Amino acid sequence: MLDMPGGEEASYYLLLRVFQVAAVVFVTSGFMTGSPYGSQSAYSGALAVDGRLGWIVMELVSPAALLCSYLASSTAGPQAQYSAVTHVMCGLWVLHYANRALVYPLRQASRKPMHIGVVLASCMFNTVNGYLNGRWLSVFSNGLYTNAYWDVYQGRALLGLSLFVLGMAGNIYHDNVLMNLRQPGAQPAPGSARKYLVPCGGLFALVSCPHYFCEVVEWAGFAVLTQSPAAWAFVFGAAGNLLPRAYQIHKWYQREFPGYPANRKAMIPYVI
Repeated sequence: MLDMPGGEEASYYLLLRVFQVAAVVFVTSGFMTGSPYGSQSAYSGALAVDGRLGWIVMELVSPAALLCSYLASSTAGPQAQYSAVTHVMCGLWVLHYANRALVYPLRQASRKPMHIGVVLASCMFNTVNGYLNGRWLSVFSNGLYTNAYWDVYQGRALLGLSLFVLGMAGNIYHDNVLMNLRQPGAQPAPGSARKYLVPCGGLFALVSCPHYFCEVVEWAGFAVLTQSPAAWAFVFGAAGNLLPRAYQIHKWYQREFPGYPANRKAMIPYVI
């Protein structure tokens, strides 16, 4: 981290402010440049890396950064304040990334190559995000997470935990829908000879990218549960990344599939 007057706390809050502002940049650049991977990418140049390997590496950075910052303590700086509550919150983060970084990519039949710049940019984002959230839980929450936290903030904690679980379950369910479209015997949508198919089921009735919507709901639940400004910054950063991507995918579906359901929005039901 930066070494500046005020020690780690000043550096932490400076980085947090930068991270919060960056969400606006993600939205703007995402709508301008489109999606740099997946169905929206055809990159195969000299800087291409294996899509599955690139995904695993960049996603594993997040739990690694969170755990390193959470477990770190310093005799020259702020001391970590651990509790069963902080352990549970860290466990939820690791649970999410165990699925996203390992289970999800290893279940896929294949992934398109990725530009190495996408991998490096994601690693940078995940490093900062993991640090901010891990250090908040162990240090900069200033003793908020005592073992009495569940009783004092019972309603908030229950709401946040419920949103997290529902969001993660929805994310996995809709990922499964997309994976099943690639199974042997699956038929292309009417009027299309392409290998990509129109997904149906669950929230696909309302939006083109319900897996993205559910992921944002999941992290919003984490933010409600933790009351963490770092977690809320992540929610807006994730939305800033996923909303433009969902919009581009939505437009792609409309171009590629004649008769694509006109009532579907891109990511947020009935909104966009």
